[in-house]
Amino acid sequence: MDGGQQMSVAVQSGDGLVRRLTFVLEAQELDSRVDERLRKLSAKSRIRGFRPGKAPLGVVRQHYGSEIRQEVLRDLIERRYWDSVASQSLRPASAPAFEVPPAAPGQPVTVTAVFEVMPEFRVKGYEGIPLERPRVEITEQDTQAVVARLRRQRAHWHPVEREARTGDRVRIDYDAELSDGTAFPGQAGREVYVELGAGREIPGFEEALAGIRKDEERRFSLTFSRDYGQEKLAGREVRFTVRAREVDELHLPEVDQAFCQSFGTNSVEEWQREVRDSMGRELEDAIRHRLRGAINDHLAADNPIELPRALVEQEIREMHRSTLRQLGLEMTEEIPDSLRLRYEAAARQRVTLSLVYRELIRELQLAPEPARVEALFETLAQENGAGKLPDDFRTRPEIRADIERLALEEQLVDWLIDRAKVEEVPDTFARVIGLESTATPEPPESPA
Repeated sequence: MDGGQQMSVAVQSGDGLVRRLTFVLEAQELDSRVDERLRKLSAKSRIRGFRPGKAPLGVVRQHYGSEIRQEVLRDLIERRYWDSVASQSLRPASAPAFEVPPAAPGQPVTVTAVFEVMPEFRVKGYEGIPLERPRVEITEQDTQAVVARLRRQRAHWHPVEREARTGDRVRIDYDAELSDGTAFPGQAGREVYVELGAGREIPGFEEALAGIRKDEERRFSLTFSRDYGQEKLAGREVRFTVRAREVDELHLPEVDQAFCQSFGTNSVEEWQREVRDSMGRELEDAIRHRLRGAINDHLAADNPIELPRALVEQEIREMHRSTLRQLGLEMTEEIPDSLRLRYEAAARQRVTLSLVYRELIRELQLAPEPARVEALFETLAQENGAGKLPDDFRTRPEIRADIERLALEEQLVDWLIDRAKVEEVPDTFARVIGLESTATPEPPESPA
């Protein structure tokens, strides 16, 4: 506390985790700080009728007193808020909303900060968690499915003059309108590629293009789902006019020397070994992901915690932002009620797990393992493309804190798996890693 003053603080509990923290800013301290800033300002102020820095303090006060008082008040409120939080051993979960009634100069200012606090709890049920670990043998069929997927990554498209069929790509222009003729954002598109059978478009759109030929025009209507990301389109019927500019057929490359070199290997044999090794790593990662998911479900079910609404709302907004980003849409302030209901349960589980992880890490006194932290930095470097991070990346506090948090979460998951009741169950490679059950069909030797 400044000046050795005793700070008077009162805390009241509101609904749930809401707290009302009240403290008083003494008039003498507030006024003296205002005077101090005004004196500093007067030494360099430029006021008409006076030489620079020569205006009397009273004149400077007339010009700047109100503005300076507000600045000092904001600074004092911020400092005293955090001092008060520390003195009361509070753990805020949200930014405070300050209630500051007007007070004349020479009068004390009573401030009330309203905020949510973190819940107090002890984690239950974290030892002996029942887990099923998949037992998987990678078969030749699995290898061929992965090879087909890799060939698809290097595939190219050839224009054809026949009707479009499943697996083809159609380049289209389209115009759309609501059934009542109303316009909407994104109602027209030019040079848009649609892959038939890929399932990436709204239900019914790809099917409506089946059999279409180059330069053909089609008109059809589709109804958007009620939970569609754009509220204006959710549950609405839309009329489309589509013109096919080109129909393309997929051609897959042969697994030859040139193909394998495109993956950074020197021969077909080396590439095949790398594929098998990569499949093993992918399988281990997928198994760990499944085990962590089961651990998360168990911890969330065993620890029904009262959650700060601010943290849940923050998670809902982040989920909504991610959804819109995937759809190529801009973030909006308002979230439709239908989408908010969809996000709510997942958001609450994420916040619950975040709090449970944090508490368990504290209780178990886990510290970040340097080797694991370095491994995470190396992974970031590989994902960066050039295999190198900026020179200051490892030393930037905010980035290092995030990496150390991830390392601690990984260490905690290892700790929980080591003490879990694990049962091995037979499973398949494709199911564990989520590989599509049907491989990409081989293209014909020549266009039909």
